[in-house]
Amino acid sequence: MQLPVVEQAARPAERYEDPLDLMDEIESLKKEKDATILAHYYVDGEIQDVADFTGDSLKLCRDAAGVRSAVIVFAGVHFMAESAKMLNPEKKVLIPVPS
Repeated sequence: MQLPVVEQAARPAERYEDPLDLMDEIESLKKEKDATILAHYYVDGEIQDVADFTGDSLKLCRDAAGVRSAVIVFAGVHFMAESAKMLNPEKKVLIPVPS
């Protein structure tokens, strides 16, 4: 059995001084890229603040099944992103690289 392909998202090159500017940029990029962000409860609060869905593994799996956007960004562990990909084989699923 071949595991689904989950891509790692590239790290941003810029650093923002004002967190609100960064949040605005993320919201703009989500619209531009047709993306939805899912974040597990254990990721930093700043990431949860910009996520469309937050929760534990089971809740996020259920949320991923209903995502309508073309891209899913999954801030969690790799198996969660793989589950999202299995539920959405036609979508691009990205997992951020931890810093």
